[in-house]
Amino acid sequence: MFGGKDKRTPLGDQQEDDNYALHATPSAMEAEIVRRGPGGAGSEHGARYVDGRPVPQQGYEDPRGPTLPAVNVSDDATRNNSQKDNVITVHGYMHKQGKRAIKGPLHKSWKRRYFALEKAKIYYFQSHMECRQYFTTRNTDLVIGAIELKDALQLRPCARMDLPYKGFEVHTKRRVWVLCPESDEEYRLWFEGVEEAIISTGSGNIIERTLPNVRKYQMKGVPSYRIVFIIFVLAGLVELFGMLFWFPVCVEPCHSGYRDKDCDFIYKKSPDDLKCIDSAFSGVWNPPKWYKQIAAIDDVVCYHDPSIPQWVSFFAMLFAEVLSIFFASLYYLGMWKPVRRGAHYFDEFEPKVPDDLWPKVDVLLCHYTEPAEACIDTLMACMNLQYPPHLLQIYILDDGYCTARWTRGNPVPEIELNKTVMETAGDLRQEVAQFMYDRVCDPNEEMEVYAWRKLHSSANLPSASRPRVVSRADCSVGSFRDDYKYPGLPHVTFIGRVKPVKHYAKAGNINNALYNEGASGKYVVILDTDMQPHPKFILATLPFFFDDEDRQEKNKYACSCMGCNNVAKMCCASCKLAGVPEERISYCSKECFENAMHVASDVHRRQVNGTLSDTRVKGKDLRCTNCDAKLPKSGVCRKCKNQNDVEVSTLAHYSDDVRDNSVGFVQTPLYFRECVQLQIGDPLGHRNATFYDSIQTGQDGYNAASFAGTNAIIRREALDSIAGIQYGSLTEDLWTGERLRAKGWKGLYYRKDFEGESTERIRLAEGLIPDSVAGTMAQRKRWAKGNFQVALMKKREQGIDPEWPRPQVATPTGRKSNAFMRKVFYWNATLYPLSSISVILFYAITMYFLYTGYAPIYLGDVRVLIAFVPKILAQGTLSALSNRGVENNDVVRSQDAWFVYAFTNCMAVIEAFWWKLTCKQGKWTTPSKSPTRGSIAELPNVLVFVGTVVGIIWALVRFMAGYMNLDTYHGASKLCACVFMGIIIAYKLGPSVRMSVQEYFGWSYQSLTDQGNFMGSTSVAFGLVFIVIWVYIERPSEGGV
Repeated sequence: MFGGKDKRTPLGDQQEDDNYALHATPSAMEAEIVRRGPGGAGSEHGARYVDGRPVPQQGYEDPRGPTLPAVNVSDDATRNNSQKDNVITVHGYMHKQGKRAIKGPLHKSWKRRYFALEKAKIYYFQSHMECRQYFTTRNTDLVIGAIELKDALQLRPCARMDLPYKGFEVHTKRRVWVLCPESDEEYRLWFEGVEEAIISTGSGNIIERTLPNVRKYQMKGVPSYRIVFIIFVLAGLVELFGMLFWFPVCVEPCHSGYRDKDCDFIYKKSPDDLKCIDSAFSGVWNPPKWYKQIAAIDDVVCYHDPSIPQWVSFFAMLFAEVLSIFFASLYYLGMWKPVRRGAHYFDEFEPKVPDDLWPKVDVLLCHYTEPAEACIDTLMACMNLQYPPHLLQIYILDDGYCTARWTRGNPVPEIELNKTVMETAGDLRQEVAQFMYDRVCDPNEEMEVYAWRKLHSSANLPSASRPRVVSRADCSVGSFRDDYKYPGLPHVTFIGRVKPVKHYAKAGNINNALYNEGASGKYVVILDTDMQPHPKFILATLPFFFDDEDRQEKNKYACSCMGCNNVAKMCCASCKLAGVPEERISYCSKECFENAMHVASDVHRRQVNGTLSDTRVKGKDLRCTNCDAKLPKSGVCRKCKNQNDVEVSTLAHYSDDVRDNSVGFVQTPLYFRECVQLQIGDPLGHRNATFYDSIQTGQDGYNAASFAGTNAIIRREALDSIAGIQYGSLTEDLWTGERLRAKGWKGLYYRKDFEGESTERIRLAEGLIPDSVAGTMAQRKRWAKGNFQVALMKKREQGIDPEWPRPQVATPTGRKSNAFMRKVFYWNATLYPLSSISVILFYAITMYFLYTGYAPIYLGDVRVLIAFVPKILAQGTLSALSNRGVENNDVVRSQDAWFVYAFTNCMAVIEAFWWKLTCKQGKWTTPSKSPTRGSIAELPNVLVFVGTVVGIIWALVRFMAGYMNLDTYHGASKLCACVFMGIIIAYKLGPSVRMSVQEYFGWSYQSLTDQGNFMGSTSVAFGLVFIVIWVYIERPSEGGV
């Protein structure tokens, strides 16, 4: 059993579970061993189990439970015949999930337990010590629970995307067990052991050993999320109702203690210099009786007379709330149906992909003014891509290699090398030549690199006699080119385009390679200069173009009747609902179904008599494999009416034809390599995790993921159908993705670090972040301006050469689905810069509140709780549910970014409107050309931060000077309100402002922090100073009431 001679081998890996919410310790009906309650009696169905030990806190490592691999002891057990009835096949640590009594939006936390498989039962314990003691003493109090494999209906790899390790699931009559071994070898041992135990019961159970090549996982908690979203919208409407009827500053009583007294009486009783008036709305409008009743001011005689700044503050807050509710509704609606995707690597498909189906892939590496060494590092990563080299071509597209001077009336420009870029960033063309020279030439080669490069160079330049030398003139008028094509290596091509007058920046650079330089790959990978792909990037993303869950031919199988080789047309409905793979229960005709005696088989009897599904059908209920319609007695589907027999040999397993698969592109996340900014907590929100792990997953649920311009693989046919990368905006990627989806192409989002072991959870591409606050703000402003330009621009093709012969390609047919949600995604992406207006208004409102003490709204009674608290709680819950796959620090930084980039986004909106009026596009900039030490764009945040801190101090001093007067408008409650608002702003802007100061003075990013807990050690002194100042300046009231 557990002797010292036990053979130890590692245990298993884990995969993913479907949408089952049933995860927990077994009931007494399932488990032979249960916990005893306080009375010592065994528990029944509704009994409550009490564990003998407390569950350790997260991060706590049990000293009794060291990391032990799974152990296969069947060999030792068979040697000892005296222990033949006590054979433990496999044992070791695995992770399991608990079970919730009430279904919720989140899975229960994972628990690490020690499992042991004995015959057809799996026991689990707190640690290996309890396991040893149990099998020595058979004390049932040591057992947490057990899994009866004789009740198992199915065993299969888990398809969930939220597992800590690769796992498998065991389906019993009452629940689904998800078990995650801690390594791939442990997974193999456990799966084989459980499979053998299930088969030994002889009950005809279903066992699947592999997952589908491509799969999609619907994230848990969608119904709960939708309910909370509806509550949020209703609460937002209630808040706006309150802003209009309950909280206008013009309906505030002049004195809350004398609501039914006139203004003269209040002036006599109050020592303050109050501003009162005998009518609401400052006498401008006399509200009707119904309004006063709703506002609860029908008994008020004297009203507060707000000043003009206070009126402005109120309307600013009203407008800010309208904007925030509208954009929050768009944002959260976009995550209505989030999904995650999984796939095997393209070279690991089962069955294997035929060699003739492997497509050619072009990798486009876009460069402008970035450092040449960064581009060479990315080229090295591209050379290491695991893909047949004869099917891979790498293009280095240098958009800053040369300049073209155009003179009026001359169709031929003056071309010269861009020496400015070469001096600052390096000569990329020569660096590429050196890179290839080192890999191709013999170390003793006497030829110089420059001369060797000349052997591979060519130029296609316009001349007076031949001014047009390209096929598509809107993106280029010529180019310099180097080709390095050697056996065993990918074909590497350097292209330095000669720009036309209107060159369209990155979009024109890519289109020049696609339509003027002979790029012929069936798929195109687009990468920025610094984005280094993982060696398996292509193998990880290509599967979605060849195997699709929506493919029409996907559900066609061979007839299960022995000797029949026709394509199946019907399947058993009962077994299908129970989860039996369709390939085992599908038949070509009713005759084959009856000849196979399926109803009498163990599989059918097992699934009908005890199943996880709700079906009660126990007869010959057949359904069409094509449309899932119930078949009549004739066995012929009335909808399909297909009676022609088709041989299975004619079916193709994989196809990327547009008729079978309409995936246009697969977008992957933008990850960044480790740097100082990320080490100190990513204060500028570079990781942008809420976009890639929340928004993108929501859009992917409707096959409408956003195209980010890099780290993506695109079908060439899809690009050809819209004439390549689109013009008209600084962010060509957003408009290109929208045009692709409008044509019917699907946009998918894929992360490879959701499943498998830690070594399999890879980042598909990693890049560099801007190295300064100024560079980051310049980048964010370009994104915001470009996205808003898409909303303002004319929705038609712009700038395309009319003489260019367009390629004719097939496009997806059928109705373009999800039109409403695609509009939601479009407006959310293009209008989001406008949401920053509410932040600017919040800054202004808070400043006014801090320095004057007048609130922007009437804070009269508990109706504030009714109007604001439900909406805030609902929004917080939505944020938690939508970001459940995002690390907490990334969520906080994303919320901070809303404040940090508020002025940046507003400037982007202004510039976009100026572009719309003047048709003058701003100059394209890259992070490498942005200022590295301070810029005017950082000044607004610094001024707001300093003004807020000073305002908090001023509010405290003003309060201390007049706190004895109960009638003051700057009392304790409003002090807390304005200080709280000020602290929020200071907290959100603090990290970025600290970086701005550090960069401006050249200090380290570790400076300006509380080194040595200075604030904690001196807090008592600061407290004493505060109290002394308060006592010194206090002013007792002379006649307060």
